Amino acid sequence: MNEDHHRAAISASNMEPHSGHASLAAEETPRLDTRVNIRVISYRKLKHDPDGVSVKAVLDGIVRAGLLPDDSTEQVQSITFESRKSKEERTVIEITDV
Repeated sequence: MNEDHHRAAISASNMEPHSGHASLAAEETPRLDTRVNIRVISYRKLKHDPDGVSVKAVLDGIVRAGLLPDDSTEQVQSITFESRKSKEERTVIEITDV
């Protein structure tokens, strides 16, 4: 019997139950061709691990949205995570030029 038989596979697109990219849809977002720092703030209702958001999913989403040409060290200088308890669950991603 496989050890993983109790684990459910969840695709990166299902990490946030009500995820979307309304801010991207509202206006044409230019591609960032400079080096950036990325800050991810995860707001959750219940007690949670501070590393609950996958860095790979965040970076892949930023590249797929067309904000960065790729997620290499030439484009991303640093990525940091913060976890906060909140009544409303959401994830905020801040991208700043270096």
